[in-house]
Formats: sequence, structure tokens, C-alpha cells
Amino acid sequence: MSRMLAVADALRLVRVREESPAWSLLAATNAPVILAVLAEVFRGDNRTLTGTELFLAVDPLLVDIRESTGLELPKSAVAYVGDWVKAGYLVRRSPQGETEEFYELSSDAHVALDYIAEIVEPQRVVTGSRLGTVYTGLSDLAADTDPDEKAAITRLEAQRDQLQERIDTIRERGISVVDDDRAVEKAREVLSLARVLPTDFARMRTDVEKVDSSLRESIVESTLNAGEVLDNVFRGVDLIQESEAGRAFRGFYEVFLNNERSARIDAVIDSIMERPFTQKLSVEERDELRSLMRILDESSGQVHDSMTGLSRSLRRFVQSREAESQQALITSINEAGRIAMRVGKAGIASNTKIGVELELTTRQPQSIASWNLYDPSDYRIESDLVEAEAGTIDLVALQRRIRETEIDWQELFGNINALVTRRGQATIADVLTEFPATQGLASVVGLIKLGARHGQRADGSELVRWTSATGKKRQARVNRCVFTECVPETYHSRIFGGSHG
Repeated sequence: MSRMLAVADALRLVRVREESPAWSLLAATNAPVILAVLAEVFRGDNRTLTGTELFLAVDPLLVDIRESTGLELPKSAVAYVGDWVKAGYLVRRSPQGETEEFYELSSDAHVALDYIAEIVEPQRVVTGSRLGTVYTGLSDLAADTDPDEKAAITRLEAQRDQLQERIDTIRERGISVVDDDRAVEKAREVLSLARVLPTDFARMRTDVEKVDSSLRESIVESTLNAGEVLDNVFRGVDLIQESEAGRAFRGFYEVFLNNERSARIDAVIDSIMERPFTQKLSVEERDELRSLMRILDESSGQVHDSMTGLSRSLRRFVQSREAESQQALITSINEAGRIAMRVGKAGIASNTKIGVELELTTRQPQSIASWNLYDPSDYRIESDLVEAEAGTIDLVALQRRIRETEIDWQELFGNINALVTRRGQATIADVLTEFPATQGLASVVGLIKLGARHGQRADGSELVRWTSATGKKRQARVNRCVFTECVPETYHSRIFGGSHG
């Protein structure tokens, strides 16, 4: 036992506590509220939200929590989101060409949410699937690091013999598959591993941004490696891609971009979804398994786009000579600071000439005496306020106005579920044939969204027809999706709304 090591660890943890947003989130007074709101808002496909979508999602949740728990939550949704950005729980981005800011969970927020999820629903037993994963990993590690050629050949021959023995057994007795409980266990183990990936992607993105910030700082402040950085950029070396974080992500992304492997994984997932054991999974688990590759594609694509954008921005920063102007500015600021320190230590009076010329800006200061006080009476409204009579609400007219700006999800749920209950399955074209699109293009868009989330992707495409709000006949060809089970009526979309045609 090392007492000094314990002291060093304690000091290190004190520093981590001060620097880690994940730690501060877990220790926050309103941690249960923050974690619950962030988990709900960024659930499922909502990996990135615009400011408007985020505020509209957070506000009703805060209202419900206030009314149900009595907790003190005095601020508005906008104020809380601002606090969460400052605390490092959310990342706010302003992509070029976009009019709105986008928000996403930080890597520390992912860590905190994963930790709480493990506390709420811990892995109570060590499953055979998890032990198998550990054993396979250790075996692969031992094989990949063994330099003995004879041992490698012996190992491969043993694997070949095992495969041949299994083939012979299948030919003689037929194939035997694992029971449903074992299959469900394996599927849930895969999903538990996949749920960690968003945290990994967020951490990768944060690491890449730290590399970019460090490179820019070294250039501007003319540190020892600034010349090397500039030389590499001018020679075309992508320093962000070649960083440790960049290489780690590129290794994954190159595997993911392998079309053959991606197609094989898609085919494997499709075949798994056809197995009877998947019916023992919850609806959320089946949906998560079905959309696994799409989520991986979107998450990794965001990291790749961020890394590519930062690489281009760094190159422009150097080649446009903006770095030189930043260096000159930093030099001037540092020189001014040194002069101020010398003057302060010398105890020179404020009106003493020190031999420094100060170039003033074009903006000239004004005396406070020249300002005029604001007089509220200048803007007083003289006329009396008239109390307007309260009107009556026409529920039919109100519902009609809502349908003009929002997709009627309840109608779509009812149409899909009625047809699936009657026929056993239905495509988007089947639903539109049986139930015409009452909202025009909005109904079609809603069905496509529900098909992507709750339907099964089938081969080929199909022609869908509808009548627009102006009475014109419309048609379009869409990917064929089949609804094989009723759609749960708890689904809400913040992406599509008011898309009429």
C-alpha cells in the first residue's frame, strides 16, 4: 500500500472534479432534472437539434416536472439551455450557411447519462454472451501478438478441423440453433455495446476540436513547434487527420466505408429481424436494432464532416495570412502588458509622460454631462386601455388551423393500424390507396417518416399517389417499406411539420 500514491490520486481527482463537466453534472443540485430532460430530448434519432426544436422540447418538460415534483425551477428553457452550454453539458455549433444554431450532447454529458443508466438498470448477472465476448477478445489478442509461426499454423489447423467437424455434423444431423432466450441475450449484448458508440463519437469529435485549437494556439503564440506546423500545412500535410484522434477515427471510418462490409451488415440485420426470437425483444429494442447502421452512419458522418471542415479551416487560416495578423495582435497585447507591469511597479503618476504613443480609435469618448436622461413620460400612452370582450373558441376551426401547420399523426397512426389489423401488413402505397392523403404532401411525408422508423425496408420501390391542397393529382416513387405490426401511438416528430403540397 502506497500512502503517497493515494495522496497523488486524491489531488488528481480534486483537479478532475474542478475540470470535468460530467462530474459537475452528477453533483449539480438539479442533476435529476437535467439528466432526465437531456435523456428525453436527445433520445433516439434526435442526436442534433436546432435551437428552436430544443427550446420547444425542453419547455413543456420543465412545466411537467415543476407541477409533478414541486422542484424549484425558476428559469426558462432558454436560460437553462444557456447554462448547460456554459457548463459543458451541451455543445452549440453554428454551421456555415445555416441560419440557426445546432445543439448536441457533449461527450461529458454522454458519460454522465451512461453512468446513471448503469445505476438505474445495472447488469445484474454476468451473461454467457458477455463472457464469450471477453474470451474471444483475449483469444484474438493472443493470436494476433504471437510471433511463433508453428503455433499460428497449429491454431489455424485446429480452427479448420473444428469448422469441418461442424460441417459434417450439420450434414448428418441437421443444423441446431440457440434457443430464443440465448438469442435474446446475445442481441441485448450487441445493443449494450452499440449504445456506448454515441459517447465514443462525441469524445472523438471533442478530441479533434482540441487538436485544432492546440494547433492554432501554437501558430498564433509562436511556440517552439509553430514553424513545424506551418511547414507541414504549406506542404499539404493534414495535421488534424494525422493526429492521434484523427488516426483513431479514420481507422474506424475506413472500415465503415467498405461498401461490401456495410452491405453484408445490412443483410445480417435484415435476416436477424426475420427471426422469431426478435418478437421477445421490446419494441424499442427492435427499433434500435433495425436502425443500428443508420445511426452509426449519421454519427460517424458528423465526426468526419467536422474533421474535414476543421482541416480546411486550418489550411485557410495559414494560407490566407490570417495567422500572421493574429501573431502581430498577440505580440502587441503581450508588449502592452509588459509595459503596464513596468509602469505599475515604478509607481508613476497618472499624468506622467512615459514615452509611449497611444493610437486612439476613431470612436471618441464623451462626457457623461453631455448625455440626456431618459424620461419615461415622453413615451406615455395618453389614451385609456379598453378591455376587450372575451370571445368563444370554435374547436372545429381550431383543429382545422392546427392541421394546416402540423402533420396529423393520430390520423396516420389510425390508418396504418387499421390496415395492418385487417390485412396483417401494409405498404405506404396501400395506406394511401385505402385512406387518401387528407393533408396532401404532409400525409405522404408523415407515412415515409413512420415507415423509416417502424416499417421494414423491402426491395424495390413503389408509386404513391395523392391529391394536393389545390386539387392537383400528384405522384412520386418512394422506397418500399412494409408495416408488419401496429405503430405505437406515442411517437412524436419535431422534424416534419406543416409540409403540405
